[in-house]
Amino acid sequence: MNKGYAVILSGYVGWGLFPLYWALLSHVPATEVLLHRMLWSAPVLMLLVLLSARRRQQVATALASWRELKWLAVSSLVVCLNWGIYIWAVANHRVVEASMGYFLTPLLNVLAGVIVFKERLGRLNVVAIAFAAAGVAYYFFSTTSAPWVVLAVGISFAVYGLLRKQMTTNAVPGLFVEILLLLPFTLALILWLHYRGEASFLNHARETDLWLILAGPVTVLPLAFFTAGSRMLPLTTAGILFYVTPSLQFFCGVALLGEAFDFNKLIGFIGIWIGLAIFSYSLLTGKEVASAPAT
Repeated sequence: MNKGYAVILSGYVGWGLFPLYWALLSHVPATEVLLHRMLWSAPVLMLLVLLSARRRQQVATALASWRELKWLAVSSLVVCLNWGIYIWAVANHRVVEASMGYFLTPLLNVLAGVIVFKERLGRLNVVAIAFAAAGVAYYFFSTTSAPWVVLAVGISFAVYGLLRKQMTTNAVPGLFVEILLLLPFTLALILWLHYRGEASFLNHARETDLWLILAGPVTVLPLAFFTAGSRMLPLTTAGILFYVTPSLQFFCGVALLGEAFDFNKLIGFIGIWIGLAIFSYSLLTGKEVASAPAT
């Protein structure tokens, strides 16, 4: 068996168990959790970069390129938004909605390819997107509160992927530069919280401080496994295995965190799941997501 499966699944499982970790910090304001997640990711990312000559070179190249830095500055804001929304969703018992957003991401990526890169969709992929859109639309109009978490998580993650596609810097060195660009603001806001006496860090139980510090390794290590595993497997395989992540998040939300899963959510998920099944079939049978536009 290709060890790439074990490596990439380690990353996907790590991401899939995120709800359980962020639930440990649900008593801390989501903004502060996000700030510490970025702060403590920096030394872990630095270590991973220093251990690889290739990553060191990519960081140096990115910092020397104005074009690359501009893209990374924009993507840093998008990933910050995605992280913050997800942490808030866990603290407010909306993990199931967030997992729905990640289930949507592959199909949103297809739409981005059509809109941005003028790719052409095959008929199967049009049907897949139609089913997913119908599921989300049903859930949107049947619930009393707007499911903005679904769209915010899915769209921000898809936009982040689209932005990273414009860059030559790989995942780990790219995230390191993104965190570096945000680090001055991160430190300033943490100090501001302490100045105002609103910080939880160092002012609560030691377990809280430990969970906040470990947010760095918990964030970075799954990414490192994903990056390593994706180099060992075909892109199609890595893409289909990604569904392990939202599936685990969904399971955590319903089975372990006790979130409600009503009929309206079920219908919404059924639409998305059918769309993903058709999408996966098109990949496995060689009927690719999209083709390049005619010239």
